Amino acid sequence: MLLVLLVSYFQIYNKIKSNFTLGLIIFTVALLLQSFSRAIMLLLIMNSPPPEHVYPIIINLLGYNPIYVVIPDILEFVALSILLYFTRE
Repeated sequence: MLLVLLVSYFQIYNKIKSNFTLGLIIFTVALLLQSFSRAIMLLLIMNSPPPEHVYPIIINLLGYNPIYVVIPDILEFVALSILLYFTRE
């Protein structure tokens, strides 16, 4: 979805050359980098998880619940969907 937004913003920028559109391109690139870094970190953690004795420390510090990992991604998807809808309008 971010790549679709990025292509859309580049097409718009080529037509009107506005600073606002350039800002949207930078915003989208930042989100894209964030998504790639999150995916890489997740793969690294899955490949070599921390030792068993570290889990209680993580749970106590963060109050870890698996749903907390999913909620930000769902909200990000909704926000990007709205942004894509208004961009394509």
